[in-house]
Amino acid sequence: MLKSPLPEHLRKDWLLHFSGFITWSVICYLSLINLNVGNVFFLKLSAFVVFYLSFAWIIFSDKKVSSVLNRVLLGIEIMTVLLLIKFDSHNVAAILLVLIATQLPSVFTRKQAMLLMFSVSLAHFFIAYNGSFLDSFFQVIIYFMLQVFGFSAIETVLREERAKEELAAINQELLATRFMLKATSQKQERLRISRDLHDVIGHQLTALALNLEVAKHKVSEEFKPMLQENLQLAKTLLTDVRHVVKEMRDEEQIDLVSSLENLIKQLPNCQLKVGFSVDVYSLQLKQQLMFCLQEGISNALRHGKANIFTYTSEKTDNTLVIELSDNGSASKVNNKLTFGSGLTGMNERLIDFSGKVELIANETGCTLKIQVEDCYD
Repeated sequence: MLKSPLPEHLRKDWLLHFSGFITWSVICYLSLINLNVGNVFFLKLSAFVVFYLSFAWIIFSDKKVSSVLNRVLLGIEIMTVLLLIKFDSHNVAAILLVLIATQLPSVFTRKQAMLLMFSVSLAHFFIAYNGSFLDSFFQVIIYFMLQVFGFSAIETVLREERAKEELAAINQELLATRFMLKATSQKQERLRISRDLHDVIGHQLTALALNLEVAKHKVSEEFKPMLQENLQLAKTLLTDVRHVVKEMRDEEQIDLVSSLENLIKQLPNCQLKVGFSVDVYSLQLKQQLMFCLQEGISNALRHGKANIFTYTSEKTDNTLVIELSDNGSASKVNNKLTFGSGLTGMNERLIDFSGKVELIANETGCTLKIQVEDCYD
């Protein structure tokens, strides 16, 4: 099946974009149809072309360009339309203001957009004023309300899209949290059972074996074989209990890669790629690293909208370096990464291991880099 070369947002909203193109085409045709080919014709045609190129650029950019550029282009569109209105003999060029209004929600806040539309309408009023206040006022107010309607409709669509994205991110975060809580509960329960077996049954079996050993030396010869058999049975049972306890505790050993793979499997449309990986000696360090990596994945899902993760680790002497890369985006202020309480909490978790946590932005996304000192507990 052939895949459309158009971006996803254009395939989804093709009718909206197509109607905008048709509107521009009709206005352009009506404005130029009665003009003779000459300087005025080419000036008007150039103004319409400039308007549509700016309009198309903002639509096709899908918010991937800077808002500064989009604002400049919107300013060009506004100035172009006001000039076309001034020299419009058919009173149709003002309809293009509605197309401008549909672009405002992705660039400005509601308050800023309303102020801008009011200012443009005020300029429109002075241009359209023909000596009759009421005629000019009603002409301008109709176009102003059409602008408000177009702005509100697109703002609602964008708000719903943002709500869906936030809901999807929260849902993924809840799945990750549920998985972590389930895994933690299971580990705690197995650990509790192993401790009970060791502390209660193990101690009682040890006491029973000692009592049988003492009793064997105090009874007559005819009872000694039976006591010896019971003693051996108690020792065998004690050995079995210790073996079960050991196996249960061995299961509590955390494998970072396996745990991350199990976590990612619980998240829809997410993928984990594992590069070179080394073992971690310290059990306590493994537990803290797992918490940090889970926090990193959760933040990448929530803030960066990431869905592909790459895990690598390497060790030099006792210095362990772990990198968890993703394809998400990082929040920036003045081209600098902004950090929240998550990164601070990671550094606090790893302070006993001389840990250092960094979030690095790159061309493909972000990388959570963890450097710690690893040694046996």
